[in-house]
Amino acid sequence: MKRSTGRAAAAAIVVVGCGLVALAIAYYEQAGSEAGLLTRTGPAVIWGLPLVKLVFNVAAACTIGSLMLALFALPPKGKAFTQALMLAGISAGLWTAASVSMSFLTFHSLANLALFSEGSGTAFISFLMDLDAGRRGALSILLAATVTVLCFIAHGHREVSLAALLSFAGLVPLALNSHATGSGSHPDSALSVVMHMAAAAVWLGGLLALVVLRKTVEPAMIPAVVRRYSALALVSFVALAVSGLLAGWSGIGTLTALATPYGAILAAKSAAFVVLGIFGLLHRKWVITKLEQAPHRGAKAFTVLAVTELAVMGASSGMAAALARTPPPTVAETGAAEQTAQIPSAVDAFSAWRPDPLWSLACGLAIVLYLAGLRRLRSRGGNWPAYRTALWLIGIAVLFVVTNGGLHAAQEYLISAHVLTQMSMTAVVPLLLVPAAPLSLAEQTIARRNDGSSGAAEVIDAVIRPVLSATADPVVPAVGLAATLTLLYYTPLLEYSSTTQFGYAAMTMLALLAGCLLITSVTRAFSGPAAAALTGRLLALGGAAAFYSFNGWALAQQPDQLPDARREPWQISVNPAFDIASVVDAEPAGLAMWLIGAGSLGAATAVVLLSARRKAGVLPDGRGRHAAARELVGAYGPAAAAKPVFESRPEGSPQAGRALNDVPLDP
Repeated sequence: MKRSTGRAAAAAIVVVGCGLVALAIAYYEQAGSEAGLLTRTGPAVIWGLPLVKLVFNVAAACTIGSLMLALFALPPKGKAFTQALMLAGISAGLWTAASVSMSFLTFHSLANLALFSEGSGTAFISFLMDLDAGRRGALSILLAATVTVLCFIAHGHREVSLAALLSFAGLVPLALNSHATGSGSHPDSALSVVMHMAAAAVWLGGLLALVVLRKTVEPAMIPAVVRRYSALALVSFVALAVSGLLAGWSGIGTLTALATPYGAILAAKSAAFVVLGIFGLLHRKWVITKLEQAPHRGAKAFTVLAVTELAVMGASSGMAAALARTPPPTVAETGAAEQTAQIPSAVDAFSAWRPDPLWSLACGLAIVLYLAGLRRLRSRGGNWPAYRTALWLIGIAVLFVVTNGGLHAAQEYLISAHVLTQMSMTAVVPLLLVPAAPLSLAEQTIARRNDGSSGAAEVIDAVIRPVLSATADPVVPAVGLAATLTLLYYTPLLEYSSTTQFGYAAMTMLALLAGCLLITSVTRAFSGPAAAALTGRLLALGGAAAFYSFNGWALAQQPDQLPDARREPWQISVNPAFDIASVVDAEPAGLAMWLIGAGSLGAATAVVLLSARRKAGVLPDGRGRHAAARELVGAYGPAAAAKPVFESRPEGSPQAGRALNDVPLDP
């Protein structure tokens, strides 16, 4: 225990020490500027805020990294698992204290009051209760304190999972208060900031926890644990690159802004990121191999490289703390003025681009992971239908265009673009992704763990398969689809989803999930008598059609095609040079829902009927005039495929030799 405490202290000194040096260098000029504005707060507040922000970052990262290691890398019954939870609890306690200090110093900075001045205590309580910035700070304190308690009482993966989710949620209030969310070039980049902070926390905190806990891991398990952490770090690296690029560009706006203090810090932080990427490559290509071949020398190489990496990460964290207190050029030059809404033309709606950080990352990972699984399957001698790969690539391409293209930009102003986005996610994309059978591919290529820890295969079994089983009856996802549409169009989520990144992410994920569950349920292979199952599937599709019809009619009845909650701000904010009535009357929101819904449900109904006929033996097995129908049905149901595709599992495994035709609940 004493050795673990010593290692933790040494690692913390490396990270915080390098962070302090970088912070002092990066923030010196801005601190001088703030001293002229905050005449009554003094240097304790001016320098205290970025210092506390650095501690906040490191403590939150260590909490999240330790929890992620406990969830996905460490055996749950080992000493390292227990020590990881203890490290997470101590870090969360420090995180709570840093959150309290940040709220306290933020109040004095905004009020320009000296510390502990007369009446400041009452004003601080009012700040926490009445102002958005104060309430967010209070929420951050509450979440960090809750995570602290959960870490100390957790005994299994359920409690650790809850603590990890709350830890990620604890990053949101700080992101909403950051400079980046008020950038003039992008009024809402909060999601980019949260993604950036979360990815950095997993990467930095995971490595910090791994260095501290390495001696508590069984020697035979060290290569596997490092390899698992390396996978988490790789995903974090990609997420940091995507979110950092989008958030950074929203802050500087032009390349010439790199000459500003904000741009200089951003450039230095980017250089550190490249160096860290090289370190990560060395871990994957060199250190892990040495750990497997020569554990003793490999451990030394890992320690040296990890400590060096932590030093660079600490410096990067210090620069991040300075960056959070430095106004971006887009705000410093123009102020955080609201953008004037402009009605895009029809060409702009389909040719313009507005990258979304979440869906850009998700689409990229979806393609890479699918192709990696396909490559692994073929290297083992397995087969995979080419049409499935084609459907997956086309589906992800459509998903990327919808969530990053002109529809994403236009849906803020045009309800028809909003409807096209939602219907594409609900009705079009699932028709392409579901028959690509990603779960079947994952089950054939992802190795299961035998040490009790959770990997991708275990997550599929624990989370995804139960959801598919619960929605196997088509009536359940049909009701879920109706509930989703009601939530998206008849609650405040409609306005929230069209004006904020968080709302847009919630809307698109809900729509995609509802559509995929419905298509999966109605197009899955018949496991019993076709007649009984056919009735339920057709009723579910009919119910979905009725709800689409009603929703489309309701949209068509609105004279300006805009819900009541958005009419007044729309007419105030748009350019008065436009004839609003003539433009918005032309928005075919209701017609778009009818046409897309009819096409999607019609295709699904055709597949269901053809599958039922095939089950009943009406469609012949030989090549003939029904060949095209069989190909279509085969795309949506493994049990309807002409030839079984066998898995390539190691001999003796429970799934060895099992055909794809037998994979349940995955068309």
